[in-house]
Amino acid sequence: MVSSHFIRSVLFIFIVYLHLPCTTLSNSEPEDITIDVNQAHKLLHQGHTFLDVRTVEEFEKGHVNSEKVFNVPYWFYTPQGQENNPNFLKHVSSLFNQTDNLVMGCKSGVRSLYATRVLVSSGFKSVRNMDGGYIAWMEKRFPVKVELKYDEL
Repeated sequence: MVSSHFIRSVLFIFIVYLHLPCTTLSNSEPEDITIDVNQAHKLLHQGHTFLDVRTVEEFEKGHVNSEKVFNVPYWFYTPQGQENNPNFLKHVSSLFNQTDNLVMGCKSGVRSLYATRVLVSSGFKSVRNMDGGYIAWMEKRFPVKVELKYDEL
Protein backbone atom coordinates (compact mmCIF):
# COMPACT_ATOMS: atom_id res chain seq x y z
CA MET A 1 0.00 0.00 0.00
CA VAL A 2 1.25 3.48 -0.88
CA SER A 3 1.82 5.80 2.03
CA SER A 4 -0.14 9.02 2.35
CA HIS A 5 3.14 10.95 2.56
CA PHE A 6 4.15 9.63 -0.88
CA ILE A 7 0.77 10.54 -2.39
CA ARG A 8 0.94 14.05 -0.92
CA SER A 9 4.47 14.47 -2.26
CA VAL A 10 3.44 13.42 -5.76
CA LEU A 11 0.41 15.72 -5.66
CA PHE A 12 2.56 18.60 -4.46
CA ILE A 13 5.05 18.09 -7.30
CA PHE A 14 2.20 17.85 -9.80
CA ILE A 15 0.59 21.08 -8.54
CA VAL A 16 3.92 22.91 -8.63
CA TYR A 17 4.49 21.65 -12.18
CA LEU A 18 1.07 22.94 -13.27
CA HIS A 19 1.88 26.40 -11.97
CA LEU A 20 5.27 26.73 -13.60
CA PRO A 21 5.30 29.37 -16.31
CA CYS A 22 4.94 27.85 -19.73
CA THR A 23 5.12 29.30 -23.17
CA THR A 24 3.71 28.30 -26.52
CA LEU A 25 6.73 29.68 -28.30
CA SER A 26 9.53 27.38 -29.29
CA ASN A 27 13.08 28.03 -28.11
CA SER A 28 13.90 29.54 -31.49
CA GLU A 29 11.16 32.18 -31.27
CA PRO A 30 11.89 35.50 -29.59
CA GLU A 31 9.97 36.12 -26.40
CA ASP A 32 9.09 39.64 -27.55
CA ILE A 33 7.36 38.47 -30.72
CA THR A 34 4.36 40.74 -30.02
CA ILE A 35 4.78 44.50 -29.67
CA ASP A 36 2.23 47.17 -28.84
CA VAL A 37 0.80 49.49 -31.47
CA ASN A 38 3.01 52.41 -30.37
CA GLN A 39 6.15 50.32 -30.87
CA ALA A 40 4.83 49.19 -34.27
CA HIS A 41 4.20 52.80 -35.29
CA LYS A 42 7.76 53.72 -34.28
CA LEU A 43 9.29 50.78 -36.18
CA LEU A 44 7.33 51.65 -39.32
CA HIS A 45 8.67 55.21 -39.12
CA GLN A 46 12.16 53.71 -38.88
CA GLY A 47 11.68 51.86 -42.17
CA HIS A 48 10.19 48.49 -41.22
CA THR A 49 7.71 46.96 -43.63
CA PHE A 50 4.09 46.37 -42.63
CA LEU A 51 2.59 43.05 -43.70
CA ASP A 52 -1.19 42.98 -43.38
CA VAL A 53 -2.47 39.39 -43.26
CA ARG A 54 -6.18 40.16 -43.50
CA THR A 55 -8.22 39.27 -46.57
CA VAL A 56 -7.98 41.50 -49.63
CA GLU A 57 -11.52 42.75 -48.92
CA GLU A 58 -10.63 43.73 -45.36
CA PHE A 59 -7.41 45.37 -46.53
CA GLU A 60 -9.16 47.46 -49.19
CA LYS A 61 -11.66 48.80 -46.64
CA GLY A 62 -8.76 50.40 -44.76
CA HIS A 63 -5.23 49.60 -43.66
CA VAL A 64 -2.14 51.00 -41.97
CA ASN A 65 -0.73 53.86 -43.99
CA SER A 66 3.04 53.58 -44.08
CA GLU A 67 5.80 53.80 -46.67
CA LYS A 68 6.01 50.02 -47.21
CA VAL A 69 2.74 48.10 -46.82
CA PHE A 70 1.92 44.69 -48.30
CA ASN A 71 -1.14 42.46 -48.09
CA VAL A 72 -0.79 38.67 -48.05
CA PRO A 73 -3.87 36.98 -46.53
CA TYR A 74 -3.12 34.36 -43.90
CA TRP A 75 -6.53 32.80 -44.41
CA PHE A 76 -9.58 33.14 -46.61
CA TYR A 77 -13.27 33.06 -45.89
CA THR A 78 -15.02 30.33 -47.87
CA PRO A 79 -18.55 28.90 -47.81
CA GLN A 80 -17.10 26.16 -45.57
CA GLY A 81 -15.63 28.74 -43.14
CA GLN A 82 -12.14 30.15 -42.82
CA GLU A 83 -9.32 28.24 -44.45
CA ASN A 84 -5.58 28.84 -44.20
CA ASN A 85 -3.93 30.25 -47.28
CA PRO A 86 -1.89 27.26 -48.55
CA ASN A 87 0.49 29.64 -50.35
CA PHE A 88 1.04 32.08 -47.48
CA LEU A 89 4.66 31.18 -46.72
CA LYS A 90 5.56 30.83 -50.39
CA HIS A 91 4.04 34.23 -51.22
CA VAL A 92 5.73 35.99 -48.29
CA SER A 93 9.06 34.34 -49.13
CA SER A 94 8.78 35.64 -52.70
CA LEU A 95 8.36 39.20 -51.42
CA PHE A 96 10.82 39.31 -48.52
CA ASN A 97 14.18 38.00 -47.39
CA GLN A 98 14.39 36.23 -44.05
CA THR A 99 16.38 39.17 -42.67
CA ASP A 100 13.86 41.87 -43.65
CA ASN A 101 12.29 43.83 -40.79
CA LEU A 102 8.57 43.06 -40.77
CA VAL A 103 5.68 44.22 -38.59
CA MET A 104 2.66 41.95 -38.97
CA GLY A 105 -0.92 43.03 -38.48
CA CYS A 106 -4.53 41.96 -38.90
CA LYS A 107 -7.84 43.15 -37.47
CA SER A 108 -7.13 42.42 -33.79
CA GLY A 109 -3.64 40.88 -33.60
CA VAL A 110 -4.60 37.21 -33.32
CA ARG A 111 -4.42 36.11 -36.95
CA SER A 112 -1.18 38.02 -37.40
CA LEU A 113 0.29 36.28 -34.34
CA TYR A 114 -0.30 32.91 -36.03
CA ALA A 115 1.23 34.26 -39.24
CA THR A 116 4.20 35.68 -37.33
CA ARG A 117 4.85 32.32 -35.70
CA VAL A 118 4.78 30.63 -39.11
CA LEU A 119 7.39 33.03 -40.45
CA VAL A 120 9.64 32.85 -37.38
CA SER A 121 9.51 29.05 -37.36
CA SER A 122 10.45 29.15 -41.06
CA GLY A 123 13.60 31.15 -40.41
CA PHE A 124 12.51 34.79 -40.60
CA LYS A 125 14.68 36.72 -38.14
CA SER A 126 13.03 40.10 -37.54
CA VAL A 127 9.27 39.69 -37.48
CA ARG A 128 6.99 41.29 -34.90
CA ASN A 129 3.26 41.00 -34.37
CA MET A 130 1.32 44.24 -33.73
CA ASP A 131 -0.85 43.64 -30.68
CA GLY A 132 -4.41 44.88 -31.12
CA GLY A 133 -4.12 44.98 -34.91
CA TYR A 134 -5.88 47.50 -37.11
CA ILE A 135 -8.44 48.18 -34.39
CA ALA A 136 -5.71 49.41 -32.02
CA TRP A 137 -4.07 51.37 -34.85
CA MET A 138 -7.33 53.23 -35.53
CA GLU A 139 -7.97 53.81 -31.82
CA LYS A 140 -4.63 55.65 -31.68
CA ARG A 141 -5.72 57.68 -34.71
CA PHE A 142 -2.59 56.70 -36.60
CA PRO A 143 -2.71 57.25 -40.39
CA VAL A 144 -4.88 54.89 -42.44
CA LYS A 145 -5.44 54.42 -46.14
CA VAL A 146 -8.52 53.19 -47.97
CA GLU A 147 -8.16 51.56 -51.37
CA LEU A 148 -10.74 52.88 -53.82
CA LYS A 149 -11.72 50.75 -56.76
CA TYR A 150 -12.04 52.32 -60.19
CA ASP A 151 -15.85 52.08 -60.17
CA GLU A 152 -15.96 53.92 -56.81
CA LEU A 153 -14.24 57.05 -58.19
